[in-house]
Amino acid sequence: MRKNTLQKHNWKIILLLVVVCSVISIASWEFLFSQNDPSDGIVFRAVAFADAKTVIAVGDSGTVARSTDQGGTWSISHNINRLTTPLNGICFTDPTHGFVVGANGTLLMTTNGGITWINKPVGTSANFRSIFFSDAKTGTIVGNNGFIFRTLDGGSTWLTQASNIRLNLNNVSFVDNETGIIVGDRGTILRTTDGGENWRNFSSSFIMYNFYSISFSELNNAIIVGANGTIIYTTNGGENWTLEPSGTTETLFCNVFPSTNFSAVVGNAATILVSYTKGTNWLRQKSSTRKALLSAAFTDAKIGVAVGANQTIIRTTDGAISWEASTLILEKSIELSIAELLPRDRYPKNNIAVAVGANGTLFQSKDFGANWIKMTGKSENTLMSVTSIDQTSMIAVGNGGVVLRSDDAGTTWTPQISTTSRPLFRACFTYNDSGIIVGDYGIMLKTTNGGTTWSKISSGTINHLRDIVFTDNQTGIAVGAMGTILITTDRGTTWTSQVSGTSSWLNAVSPVDKSTFITVGADGTILRTTNKGTTWTAQPSGTTKELLNVSFSDTANGFVVGIEGTILRTQNGGTKWTALEIESTNDLRAVQFFDKQQGIIVGTNGTILRTIDGGTSWQKVETDFPLTLFGLAIN
Repeated sequence: MRKNTLQKHNWKIILLLVVVCSVISIASWEFLFSQNDPSDGIVFRAVAFADAKTVIAVGDSGTVARSTDQGGTWSISHNINRLTTPLNGICFTDPTHGFVVGANGTLLMTTNGGITWINKPVGTSANFRSIFFSDAKTGTIVGNNGFIFRTLDGGSTWLTQASNIRLNLNNVSFVDNETGIIVGDRGTILRTTDGGENWRNFSSSFIMYNFYSISFSELNNAIIVGANGTIIYTTNGGENWTLEPSGTTETLFCNVFPSTNFSAVVGNAATILVSYTKGTNWLRQKSSTRKALLSAAFTDAKIGVAVGANQTIIRTTDGAISWEASTLILEKSIELSIAELLPRDRYPKNNIAVAVGANGTLFQSKDFGANWIKMTGKSENTLMSVTSIDQTSMIAVGNGGVVLRSDDAGTTWTPQISTTSRPLFRACFTYNDSGIIVGDYGIMLKTTNGGTTWSKISSGTINHLRDIVFTDNQTGIAVGAMGTILITTDRGTTWTSQVSGTSSWLNAVSPVDKSTFITVGADGTILRTTNKGTTWTAQPSGTTKELLNVSFSDTANGFVVGIEGTILRTQNGGTKWTALEIESTNDLRAVQFFDKQQGIIVGTNGTILRTIDGGTSWQKVETDFPLTLFGLAIN
């Protein structure tokens, strides 16, 4: 067979057959990366195994399907987190931690194996097409118009990298943290050997088909597939590429390596190809569908799944020789609220804490509270509290109706219009864009756009409200003056008063688990509910001092702080409390925990206390802050 060698930027293609090349049709491009008409059925666009049994597929209209039996049966939920855009890529770093990317800059994270997902803003509206993590910390996202984003901290922050092209990038894969390849439209091949600091363009003007998938079998061996049945492979890490006959002209969307020698490819018109020689000598296999297949994943050399158009999911247990349709079960659409996860579980914690206080004070720590720096604020009004929305976003509220938002974990802050001049005490977000603020005289403000605008809603009371928390995406609890406890079961639209059994002021409320909550207040008051706030029972606190805040590090261990250096601790979920002795007599205003061991307390006269042993002992952090710190949030 005649071989032709073309060279550009040190890139060689050895032709094993003569082909005529052209650009992929617009119809195929739209099918892969644009929203499918719901009447045609959901298109699954990506699939990945989290562990040997758990596999997740994602697709149109924010659809997520999850299987815990290696793809035999699936539970499907549409519009997770109220998303309506396509989800295009998925990657797991371990059995619990995973990421999904999609249109309009969508990035979702899971910390529980795909049961629930958290929105993670990246700060762009770019359409993301693929995500790949080479280890737990190091990941890359690619998308439209040559966009490349890189994280070195497990997805907490993302920085752009220069691709120097404007073509769409469709897939990315790395063999280690430094060496990776990106493929895209019109034969685009980009390669890096320095973690993306520089991307070399290995594209050739000879092959102009769109490339859709890149996969490594080992350090130097990789396969790229694309339009018109195109398959090329390398045996030297991407310096040279060989065009291999596929036996089809169908568009190929995905290739995977279940083992070093065994590769599987899926594509349009139910195409399934296998190679047992590292990407040469391809054989076509029969599938149990006629639908386009867009992605595939294997847990070993035998068991794999392929997904595609019209909610297609098929499964093999014999190494892609035969395939059968999986059983799909439609579940209620997931509208995951931040409130549905306890504060300690909402997102992977980093080491950042923010404290707020008198005269618009804003302080930030980036080392679990060991050291603090003052940040530039936008208000001189006292800030009463600060709330984490996600890993980067925070809301601070205070006197004069002040509302400030940060989208960089507390480094910079932007004022928001609250429509009130009354003191505001606490914000709670049920979704990244939906939240409620409570304040004096029963004030409640609600936003559905991340705080860009706030509107007043009726709380049904004129009593001052001091704290608010949501138990799930429907049910919330607010507490305040004269023993006020309010409950909503419709996302805050209406509120009803509950019997608290006390006339003492209630200053704070915190979840223990998804049904159990603790509220604390004046006169040493501690109340506990085990039915999401319907009924409350007084718990002995052993003190008559005013209690100002409460927080739990897990379902057993919790802490209450109050005036004159009061610290109470429970180790049984809040039914028994014991006092801890500390040297400070300053009022302690807020307490929060990073994890089961590391926590922070703030209070008057700039008091900051820190524990690294689960709260058994508390050490004073030396600061030069003379002002009272009222609020605290960890991120």
